[in-house]
Amino acid sequence: MNKLPPGSPGDLERRLFQISEILSLEERNLRNNPSGLSRAADFIEEFFSRSGFSVSRQTFQVDRFDCHNLEAVPRDFCGLQEPHWILGAHYDSAPGTLGADDNISAVAILLETARLLMESENPPRNIRFVAYTNEEPPHFTNESMGSRVHATTCRKNGDNLQGMICLESLGYFTDKPGSQELPTLYGMPEETLAFTRSRGIDPTVGNYIAIVGDEQSAQFLARFDAAFSRDPVPTRPLVMPEMRLSDHLCYWNEGFPALMLTDTALFRNPNYHKHTDTVETLDFEAMASITKNLVSAMQTLSQ
Repeated sequence: MNKLPPGSPGDLERRLFQISEILSLEERNLRNNPSGLSRAADFIEEFFSRSGFSVSRQTFQVDRFDCHNLEAVPRDFCGLQEPHWILGAHYDSAPGTLGADDNISAVAILLETARLLMESENPPRNIRFVAYTNEEPPHFTNESMGSRVHATTCRKNGDNLQGMICLESLGYFTDKPGSQELPTLYGMPEETLAFTRSRGIDPTVGNYIAIVGDEQSAQFLARFDAAFSRDPVPTRPLVMPEMRLSDHLCYWNEGFPALMLTDTALFRNPNYHKHTDTVETLDFEAMASITKNLVSAMQTLSQ
């Protein structure tokens, strides 16, 4: 279901749709289309630059190909030794898929959140926006994983990083009964289920967002959850270290607090890592709401 409103969609929905269409023209991975991966990096770099950011590339080689993490900061960025935050998403696709939900949806939200924050009355000076390469297999957890390269550099340089927020698969929502699973859904304590339902969430229906942290990120999770509006897309904070399948893992491994904001991907989306993960399946109305709430949350967090 493509929930881009017919006729006259809102400007934000339209912009998210346009970004998604451009990035979904081809695969973006070293195995099947390294040129497509490079073209995606060029597009992201240009978008950040046009939005008024200073953009840098963290370049490293994998199998003789140049791979790039793209980092954008305000021109008056506070500096790496000052307290700051990272908002990031990976832009590569798994081999064999265009990766609309995983992870174009999150990249579009990353880019539009950055643009809207830059255009706000008091743009925050202490946020780094990072688009990572090589999150998908065969790179996940390996030295060729873009976020591993970035997180390791942050630790090596002694960056005063207060926390990282990973945007992962944020475009697939459904009201179908029985459409949602979670690794610990069965046997979940009754008080946890009661809290979930108190937020208007049926844990077996895939129409909400999960905010995932580990034990060391629990305080960060509570702070971010309080800042992130639950209207109209409800959210569920989860201390669930087993949900490690994205870029936040690399920051956990380096001792930084980190969260993942996600539609839960494979636990909901039947198109996960398939050729059917296309733009037509994305819910742009929900993505626009997430973007607006993320802008507000990042403004609160950065104060």
